[in-house]
Amino acid sequence: MAHLLGHPGCMASLQADLRDLQGAIADVSSRTGPARFPSWKFPNKVSCELDLVVLLERYSHAEGDPEFSQHAHVVLLELVIDR
Repeated sequence: MAHLLGHPGCMASLQADLRDLQGAIADVSSRTGPARFPSWKFPNKVSCELDLVVLLERYSHAEGDPEFSQHAHVVLLELVIDR
């Protein structure tokens, strides 16, 4: 499975999953209020205040830079845990 690390298709799928998760979180939060807990990935921030749009843009596949793409892929996986 390591050969898929940084694969653009896998990363796009993870980004779509994160958008779906964020939508579900927003739906629940609109009824119950935000859950104000520290982010697992960014412990100095509150998880409900993370700007997911910016993070998804920042951590996307970089053509010609496999090391960054692999790093970004790991960050996306960590963001799934954080959500």
